[in-house]
Amino acid sequence: MKNIIICTAILLTTIMNAQLVIDDFKTGTINKKTYGTGSGTVTTQSGTGIVKGIRSINAKLNQNPNDHGLQLSIKNGLLTLSYGYDTRGTTYVNYGVDKNGKNKPMNLNLKDYKTLKIEFEAKSTVNGLNIQVYTGNRRATFGDHVRAREGKFVKEIPLKDFNPIHKDFTFSDIDYIRFQFDSRSKTGCNMAINKIWVE
Repeated sequence: MKNIIICTAILLTTIMNAQLVIDDFKTGTINKKTYGTGSGTVTTQSGTGIVKGIRSINAKLNQNPNDHGLQLSIKNGLLTLSYGYDTRGTTYVNYGVDKNGKNKPMNLNLKDYKTLKIEFEAKSTVNGLNIQVYTGNRRATFGDHVRAREGKFVKEIPLKDFNPIHKDFTFSDIDYIRFQFDSRSKTGCNMAINKIWVE
């Protein structure tokens, strides 16, 4: 019986450690914010579903000819982004910050994880996804386009697909992560993201 209990405890520990949630968007809510041309103010949110407890968000619009702008909210476990017609820009979601939005190293050891996953609730158009991970001032990057589709799906990114900009970059001590969600389509962009994690 003792061996069964020990084996069960080891199995449960392994299962629990198999996944690290970066953000489940269930905490750190944002009521609807509207961004116009240029950079929006960096805002920070805190919560238990956010890795190390704090995220910061900023948006920058490079093109907004019809004054449709960007609307953003976090509620009910969803980060929702809605870029208007012919509006082009980027929303930045950052981890490894303090309550003032300044860098605060997370010291995350991700070397035993294989894949970064982003679950989209829905995606309307083809747009860019760029991710930067930092060890101090050394970084690795990943960039791709997320194809248009409807309904829930998971974008899986093998950590080996990140491109190290510096040869001494390591996943064993990640201080800062920046996600960039880009709107580059004439028709605008709507998306909702409900979870980011590694496993």
